[in-house]
Amino acid sequence: MRSMKVSGLKKNRQFRLVYTKGKREVGDNVTICFLKREETGLLPGFVASKKRVGKAVQRNKAKRLMREGFIDLRERFTEKGLWIVFIASRDLKQTSFHDLKKDMESSLLRAGLIS
Repeated sequence: MRSMKVSGLKKNRQFRLVYTKGKREVGDNVTICFLKREETGLLPGFVASKKRVGKAVQRNKAKRLMREGFIDLRERFTEKGLWIVFIASRDLKQTSFHDLKKDMESSLLRAGLIS
């Protein structure tokens, strides 16, 4: 896995806007919410809740794995003005990075966001 800085959604109101106005695609491990925007730029956000994922260690690992999956898939995005939130659906302890990335990829393909 390579390490790259990913700048993305930071403010609570940005996440809320994506949840309320955006579209949703549900996978086995990850749910994606996305909102097309006028400005160019692909801004991701990564969420892992205490209720679904568990302790801070698991939440941080889930967000790190989703971030790595996004970095690997970033070049394939067809939309350039997009806010996208990746939400860990459950504890990813038993899930390999390969399976997580495949789940993210299939959800993004169903949503028509990557080629």
